[in-house]
Amino acid sequence: MISTKSKPLLIIAMMLQVLSCSSGSSSKKAAEIILPQAGKVHEHISCKANTLLTYALYLPSGCSNRFNTAAKQKRYPVIIAFDPHGDGSLPVKRFSSLAEKYGFILMGSNDSKNMQSPAESEAIVAAMLEEAESRLPIDTLAIYVMGFSGGSRVATATAMYRPYIKGVIGCGAGFPSGVQPPNYKFDYFGIVGLGDFNLNEMVSLDKSLGQMNFRHFMLEFDGIHGWPGLKEIEQALAWHNFNAMKDGRIKKNDSVMNLFSSSMTADYDSLVKGKRMLYARQNLAFRISCLEGLSDLAPLKKEIASLEASQAYKLSLKQFDDVLAKEQKEQQMLMEALYSKDIKWWKARLDKYRDNRKPGLNPDDTLMNHRLLAFLGLFCYSNANALLAQNHPEQTKLVISIYNMVEPDNPEPYYMMAILAARQNDTVQAVANLKKACDNGFRSKARAQAQPEFEILKENNVFFDLLKRMK
Repeated sequence: MISTKSKPLLIIAMMLQVLSCSSGSSSKKAAEIILPQAGKVHEHISCKANTLLTYALYLPSGCSNRFNTAAKQKRYPVIIAFDPHGDGSLPVKRFSSLAEKYGFILMGSNDSKNMQSPAESEAIVAAMLEEAESRLPIDTLAIYVMGFSGGSRVATATAMYRPYIKGVIGCGAGFPSGVQPPNYKFDYFGIVGLGDFNLNEMVSLDKSLGQMNFRHFMLEFDGIHGWPGLKEIEQALAWHNFNAMKDGRIKKNDSVMNLFSSSMTADYDSLVKGKRMLYARQNLAFRISCLEGLSDLAPLKKEIASLEASQAYKLSLKQFDDVLAKEQKEQQMLMEALYSKDIKWWKARLDKYRDNRKPGLNPDDTLMNHRLLAFLGLFCYSNANALLAQNHPEQTKLVISIYNMVEPDNPEPYYMMAILAARQNDTVQAVANLKKACDNGFRSKARAQAQPEFEILKENNVFFDLLKRMK
């Protein structure tokens, strides 16, 4: 994983604040807006255009609490984040320290989530953008979007059809499926963990973006399918910041570039010493991507060519490519097996993936097994949802049972089993499975109360007690 030192990143943060000092036009009629307190995370703010939609917000501490839409006052870059579960406060809380350090506004939608129609998603995105542009002191030349998993696809779709979106930070998933090539180009910084089941997809996206001549970078790190950490997001911000220098939105600063290069050189030496050759190459490629057009890169390009010619790097790359090819075949086999194999077969297969102590198993295989389990969990979830909608009880029960074996601590399979039992008027099993869902962390009272199958439980005392445990 590429690491960066705090000193050069602090200077980059200072340069980002230079970028954020553009002013609003004074030609429009003034309209003063009282803003939420700066330097604090606000978890639920209603969109003015649609008060049913809310978002989380962080304004950097230097932001005035009064925004005059026509006055020449400081404007800030904005990043709008999309979480796959509609938890806008999650990325806002996690990355608020970076928003403070780099001087940008951070918004997170509380409504955008997986399984929404394109029309629903677009309405939420449009409301968020309108809120940002009309009610917050943003620099309209520095609008960025960010997302994780399904939220990453929403973020990318947002940029695909809006020419004013400068860049995307896509975490753990790529472009929306089944869409045409983007109408507009934008800067794309992808982030994916080596334990993420979408690793193959992101590796392929990296190649496709190169073929489409997108300015882009794909960062791999030691992680799983989840929001990345501060370090990875900070690297994405540094990359976007250097692009702003290239575009003339920030003045070129040799001191920033020299400190950045010194820090990355130290990291590179450490990676080579530790024989992490793929990460060492990523370090060089990251520096080249950041500084291309800003400084002389001949020495770096010579170094990366030398590294790629080394036997140690070639061996590491072959092992990585072999594992990805093996994983693709394994995923295909699992998809075909979902309805054709019995529970006994599935138990043996899952035990194989979980057994990381087998003789000869290397770290790449361990990560592959982790990705396969995560892939299978999502595949089962999607198929179980579809089967519930189509009312195929026997197939649904099989898929949910496999889903439960893959993710035994996940409340969702138990909740699905409760729905299935309620459809069959088995109130005892419905309540028992709902209790297991609660025991494993299910807390959505609104969802349980709105579930039509649970109407038969409304007079059940145990169901009433379970609702008390939810929020």
